[in-house]
Amino acid sequence: MSQALRGIKTKSKKTGVSAARRRMSPEERRAQLLACAIEVFATRGIRRAGHGDVAKVAGCAVSTVFLYFPTREELVDAVLDEIEAFYASIARTVHSDEIDAQAVLLAHSRQFRESIDSHPEHALVLLNWAANVRSRVWPRYMEMMESSVRTHRRTIERGIAEGTIDDGVDAESAARVIIGYANMSIQLRLAEFEDDRADQVSRRMINALLSPTLNETAA
Repeated sequence: MSQALRGIKTKSKKTGVSAARRRMSPEERRAQLLACAIEVFATRGIRRAGHGDVAKVAGCAVSTVFLYFPTREELVDAVLDEIEAFYASIARTVHSDEIDAQAVLLAHSRQFRESIDSHPEHALVLLNWAANVRSRVWPRYMEMMESSVRTHRRTIERGIAEGTIDDGVDAESAARVIIGYANMSIQLRLAEFEDDRADQVSRRMINALLSPTLNETAA
């Protein structure tokens, strides 16, 4: 088991119990239960996690969890809302028009990979979400990916317009390949792949996609 996974177990034992010992406002209680739910979903998976698991981690009655999340669908949707918002915030922060387009793409790849260290539960829920192809949450996952494709495509098109990316590059296809690599980069981090090596792989992959020389040769 990787250090990242061991860290999740340690954190999940602490999140709810200390908070449960003091009186909280409804907003604080919901935020606490949601944090516990994310930990549970990271360890048990989207299909298996439930209200009872969250209550155990939070140190509260199961009825309390149902009070804030009346159905399992609402509990799942609340967790996925948080995961989606977290990764969308990374994209908004990184994709600046003031930074070279290729540098933006590399920075986004790096921050996505490093989320396994900064927010390990979020990263593991995301990987599990990506594997739930036949569940009701799959269409929502695909919508999130399409939004990411649009963000990456706009950055690539900006690079083409600014002359830093070859104008023969297919922005849509390149965006999809880069996003497809993102989940793999988290898996590399879980496998304790060194950051320098992971950065080198990302850089080579992005350069290969956007290199004028390689595109001319392929043509």
